[in-house]
Amino acid sequence: MSRSSSIRKEGNVGVNDSGSNGPDSSYVVDLIENGRVVESRKLPGKSISFAQDLAENWESGLIQLLVD
Repeated sequence: MSRSSSIRKEGNVGVNDSGSNGPDSSYVVDLIENGRVVESRKLPGKSISFAQDLAENWESGLIQLLVD
């Protein structure tokens, strides 16, 4: 099993749940297994450090996905 990840910034459009426009962008971490994106995790309001930690945890095997 080969794991990797990709961190990207995604623009936010419109109004958020609290009624404000919020930050202009947020990070998204694509969780990749065997060359296929198995999940994309949106991280609104989180820092690049948080996104990097999530990517590292995925690649090291600490994060496990539930399989149906």
